[in-house]
Amino acid sequence: MDKCIKCNSTNLIGMEYADGDYRYDGISEYDCQDCGSRFGRWSGKELIGDDREPPYGEMKYVTKEAKHYNT
Repeated sequence: MDKCIKCNSTNLIGMEYADGDYRYDGISEYDCQDCGSRFGRWSGKELIGDDREPPYGEMKYVTKEAKHYNT
């Protein structure tokens, strides 16, 4: 993301979730330093309050059993 969706600012920082269920080694959300808005890296959706972007957006993880049937 190179610009804030709400205020068009380029003053963004990428945030990494270092703990919990949403842990991801890399940027999970972008925070606008001008208007305070937050956006998910993959979905682009605005994050409100305690919202967090799940790893890879809203993609569902494939279980080993499901992989077996998909191969």
